[in-house]
Amino acid sequence: MFSWLCREILFPTRQCIPVWTGLMTFLPQIEQLDVVLYPSDKDYAAFREAVYVLLSHDGTFQIGYLLPIVVEKLATTKLVTVDTTARTVQLAQELTTLEQRNTALNELASYWRKKDYFSTLRGWRDELYTIYSPDKQPYILLERAACPLLGVVMYGVHINGYVKTAGEVKLWIPRRSATKQTFPGMLDNTVAGGLGYPHGPFETCVKECYEEAGLPEEFVRQNLKPAGQVSYFYQAEAGNYSSEAGLLQPELQYVYDLEMSAELVPKPVDNEAEDFQLLDIPQVCELIRAGKFKPNCAGVIVDFLMRHGYLTAENEQNMDTIHAKLHRKLPFPIR
Repeated sequence: MFSWLCREILFPTRQCIPVWTGLMTFLPQIEQLDVVLYPSDKDYAAFREAVYVLLSHDGTFQIGYLLPIVVEKLATTKLVTVDTTARTVQLAQELTTLEQRNTALNELASYWRKKDYFSTLRGWRDELYTIYSPDKQPYILLERAACPLLGVVMYGVHINGYVKTAGEVKLWIPRRSATKQTFPGMLDNTVAGGLGYPHGPFETCVKECYEEAGLPEEFVRQNLKPAGQVSYFYQAEAGNYSSEAGLLQPELQYVYDLEMSAELVPKPVDNEAEDFQLLDIPQVCELIRAGKFKPNCAGVIVDFLMRHGYLTAENEQNMDTIHAKLHRKLPFPIR
């Protein structure tokens, strides 16, 4: 499946870089991550007729995309005004302050949880995520489990822990616990976690590196390197607008690289991972193609392959499309 071409890349030693043969491409995996239609797609008009746009209390900006099953529940409250013709849901004009919006929406989410209206809320975290206004200020602080119901942008951090020995790069790959609510038993990035309020990306990385992999705080602070971000618009069941499986999830992930020595072995602390394996690049690529990775983790690793010269326009026929879909401009205000 692989032919091999040795060339100088970003690392100072010479590397063997896989060159995909035939029609091999990562595009099918990325298309399972960045799923929601673009305005330029031919079926975009039908998509917009199937969903609702959630608007701010003053109607000046859009916050997220809502499924009709969520709008049906929202419409029974006094917190929104629904326009079925324009397919919009506007927050009540009275919700003028951050505190008012926080209280109203979190109390509603708590009520929905007690009524068990949505299975999504069974994963209640008692953790707040920030929804931003166009001036990058917090607009709503909302329970993490409720965010997918409103289709708002969610944030996280993803860390590629790698070992460089004898001219070869290997990645530390954990397997998610079989008891995880989402994607149990699938493969993950070395460390990943949601960006909960009020923590910033770097501090979240430090915290998650210990909790998920037992990595010492001092080591992480000294060696963690920011590597940009990945953004996409996910939907577990593409084109499903009638059930929770079709919830619309725009996401932005802050990406970091962490070079590790071979002696520093990550170990699960909070049991979110079952174990860690040190895998070379060809092994990781095959597992991505086989669908063994959580979709957004596959995307973060493909981004790693592009940044480090493993994936180029010479060996990936869909390089431009993949890059664009991993750095999508989201239609809502972001952090």
